[in-house]
Amino acid sequence: MKRTFIAIVALLLPVALFGQQQESAIILYLDDPAEVEIFDDNDFAVENPDIGTEINPGDRIVTGNTSAEVQFLQNGSIVHLKENTDLRLQSLQGRDGGSETRIDVGSGRMRMVAARLSGREYRYAVRTPGAVAGVRGTDFGVSVLVDEAGAAVEELFVLSGEVLFEAVDTGEQIFVGAGQKADVFAETFLPVDMTQEEIGALRQDFLFREATPATVPGNEPEPEPEPEPEPEVNVEAVEIPTEEPQEEPGFGDRLFGNLAQITGLQVGSVTLNGETYSQAIFQPRLSAGKLALGLYLPITYTSSLFDPSDWYRPEGNDEWSFGSDQDWNNEPAEALADVATDIALKVKYLEYGTREDPFFLKVGNLDNFTLGQGLLMENYANDVDFPVVRRIGFNMGVDRRSWGFEAMANDLIDPQIIGGRMYFRPVVEVLPVAIGITGITDRSPGDNIALTDRDGNAITANQKVDETDPAFINVGADISIPVIRREILSLTGYAEAGGMMPYLRNDGSDQGVSAGLETDALVNLNTGEIRNFGWIAGFRGNALILDYRLEFRSFDGTFRPAFYDSSYDRLRATYAAETIAYLANPDAEEYQQTTMGVFGQAGANLFDLVGFSLGYFWPWVRTDAGSLEASSNDELVANLYLQDGLIPYGITAGLEYRRTFFAATVGGWGSYEEATLFDANTTLDGYVSYPLTEQIKLVARVSTAVKRDEEGVIVYDKYGRPVITPVVAVQTEIGL
Repeated sequence: MKRTFIAIVALLLPVALFGQQQESAIILYLDDPAEVEIFDDNDFAVENPDIGTEINPGDRIVTGNTSAEVQFLQNGSIVHLKENTDLRLQSLQGRDGGSETRIDVGSGRMRMVAARLSGREYRYAVRTPGAVAGVRGTDFGVSVLVDEAGAAVEELFVLSGEVLFEAVDTGEQIFVGAGQKADVFAETFLPVDMTQEEIGALRQDFLFREATPATVPGNEPEPEPEPEPEPEVNVEAVEIPTEEPQEEPGFGDRLFGNLAQITGLQVGSVTLNGETYSQAIFQPRLSAGKLALGLYLPITYTSSLFDPSDWYRPEGNDEWSFGSDQDWNNEPAEALADVATDIALKVKYLEYGTREDPFFLKVGNLDNFTLGQGLLMENYANDVDFPVVRRIGFNMGVDRRSWGFEAMANDLIDPQIIGGRMYFRPVVEVLPVAIGITGITDRSPGDNIALTDRDGNAITANQKVDETDPAFINVGADISIPVIRREILSLTGYAEAGGMMPYLRNDGSDQGVSAGLETDALVNLNTGEIRNFGWIAGFRGNALILDYRLEFRSFDGTFRPAFYDSSYDRLRATYAAETIAYLANPDAEEYQQTTMGVFGQAGANLFDLVGFSLGYFWPWVRTDAGSLEASSNDELVANLYLQDGLIPYGITAGLEYRRTFFAATVGGWGSYEEATLFDANTTLDGYVSYPLTEQIKLVARVSTAVKRDEEGVIVYDKYGRPVITPVVAVQTEIGL
């Protein structure tokens, strides 16, 4: 019966390859299903694992007194697990945005034959407690054992191809080639040649039962040429040629191979604040286990690379001065702060782990902060105006299954937006329902606000913000309930409610507002009415190839869902001005309406060639009279990625577009008659990449940023709206 099932799986494999748009894996063979255990990403045991059982990211396989074989359906890679092996599939390339297929081996032994397809690059990382193996298309294996003396042994062997092997503790890296092995805990961390007897023994020990290495793409045996008839020759006239020795890869080849893995260089031009600069950016990248560090070392100049006075200064700061332009005698604190700022700006990212790990840490330019279910903060980005503005964001999370927390700050140099969420799973052994509490503050949304527009005219609303100096305080509570958790169908229900209270540091002289915490903005203590709050409820998940999200939203006053979103940094001063206007006249008609609507979003990844998603929020307003009217406060979200293999010549491209008040802008309704699709309510990021060689690419990028003056203050137009300027870069990238 089992053999029949295997045959059915093999016959249906092409169908699975067509139907599975995202990377997936299955159990292809088990000696004894009763001896194997599979746990999902919440450590719940999968019932009755057997041949054909799907393996999802986060799943853990534990083989007892049995062996097992796993196959990745999209590319045909295969894995053989020996007895007493503990393996977790952390991520799959092309699945949920995964950039590589990552496998963690806690103990035991495994062999993998990794696919290699022309025109498409598959990345694999196999991690053990003490080492990381960086793999492309290769036949290799790892052993995580304890020898007779009780010492740890973590060995890598390579049967074909080449593997970059890295020691976690020291960060030391070596290349292990075909017919070699290396032990990360050996006295000398170097590759060692194996004998033919050792290689034969490994092949026999890790012999696949159902999977066939020769069918894995990139590992097919070369066809033998048909024999040709031997011509008659004069033996005496034949000269026997001397065989030229094959040149082995030298030290320099390995050295530059390592450098290509850790360095990157961009050379080209970029438009910042409406001015065109030349650029040379060196971007070293280092990694050790779960820890990764990326540096950003730019020289952006107008005409002279060697004249520091000609270099671009983000927000007026000379980032290469390291305090040399400061008054150390009279202002040592400011000088030290300048040194710290200049050093911090050289860090593009520092990461440890991922959101799926029990602990993760991210520091640097971060493009996605989401807390809770997204009512208060969703897709907030501290790098939306990068490289015009560079910040060192902070995001950390701890997940202990029954409880956890996450914290964030938009900039460690000058933390303005700070938030956190604590959550609990009270019945995690039965169902991982999560209940969370979120708090976020923007301690100075009017920081460095412009008091006049670019023509020198006073902006009254901004002057009121400057006088009162407000802060935002947002609080919320949420719940998420996983209902269905399967490979081809998942569904999680969720809900969140929250509100906003402003805090004023100063009285408003002619505005009728007083300093202090404005609790009445959230709850009218006289009537008990709750205002300036909102709530959402919906569900999200995936169905076959489709990722989806559908939710209902309701909010009133000056509150809005995803209060801190990707465009928040550009509009925070505008929100502050709206808040002061509300506090001066909370009974105004425009604040008595409730906005509600439906937000839907769906996306898919097709064959790792095309990735796309589209979302839209359709709102309407309920007036005091109880009638419903169309609202202009809609939102469009669109993403499109064209991967290597779809367009000839290796060209890849991507586009992200997010726009609020979209329909009003297209239709020219009301105050949006003169608005454009690329104003302050828009975030845009697009690129096209053309590979010149394996290591060199020509990349064109376009995005938008708010225009700032020499001190980093946002420039406003005559309507009091931030002025948007394009950021265009055409660069040659080397090693990135």
